[in-house]
Amino acid sequence: MDSYPPPPPPKLRGDIILEVFTHKSLRFPGAPTNEDSEYGDNERLSVLGEKVLETAVTFSLFSKRPMLKAEDIEAQRREVLSEANIESWIIAYKFREKLRCSPDVVTTLSEPKARLLFCSYVGAVFAQNGMEMVQRWIGQLVDPDFDPPMHVEPDGDMDAAIKRVKTESMGSPTPPPIMPIPPQPMNAPPPLPTNPLAPAQPQAAFLPLFNQTANQRRLAVEYPAQFSGPAHAGRWTVQCVVNGIPKGEGSGASKQLAKEEAARQAYYAMGWAPRKYSS
Repeated sequence: MDSYPPPPPPKLRGDIILEVFTHKSLRFPGAPTNEDSEYGDNERLSVLGEKVLETAVTFSLFSKRPMLKAEDIEAQRREVLSEANIESWIIAYKFREKLRCSPDVVTTLSEPKARLLFCSYVGAVFAQNGMEMVQRWIGQLVDPDFDPPMHVEPDGDMDAAIKRVKTESMGSPTPPPIMPIPPQPMNAPPPLPTNPLAPAQPQAAFLPLFNQTANQRRLAVEYPAQFSGPAHAGRWTVQCVVNGIPKGEGSGASKQLAKEEAARQAYYAMGWAPRKYSS
């Protein structure tokens, strides 16, 4: 494959980032799928992403000009999806450095498990943004000159669609939309406390790890929240209640930060942290 800087990967939002970059070493052997998670885990996302990746690569090669023969599409697809090539993408995007894992597997992170990690990211992009976003990214990753096709809305009345295009082309050009002025950025949130179970990513969140551990132990967890202060500068207070007993409490400028702090306190209160980190 030709060497060129890869396009930036589409950004993910919310807890799905943690699902993609959480190593299976943080799950107990034989643990059930976390039903509280919208996506499950990175292995589920990888199954989805592998099929999506193959489709996106195939369409990128299918769209090349001059046209490739069928056998050439298959041959180039095998080369694009080779372990060595996917490993090069993992290195370029530094995905392995973002992986959260148990301390005893840190030294094994260089093992060639790139396909699962990369496919789980592709599956997450598809789950949040759809095929069009995946195709644009993978198309440019396969071929920097890839030009994604225009998205055409299906319309049962072809004549009406043609008339509409003609009418719009004869009229005055549509003025560009007026974009609202973005709000002033707020102060950066304080850094998260160090997570002793994620040495490859020390600022990783406790919340998904706490929820997963509680789910595996069949514990009921609730997060009652309260907001106080003015709307533009108030604070959230969130409790972590396990089986009806408060185990942690956090406060912050956002509900998510307060919830994260409550989960961190509860994790230590339940005695789930390694002994050498519990002091």
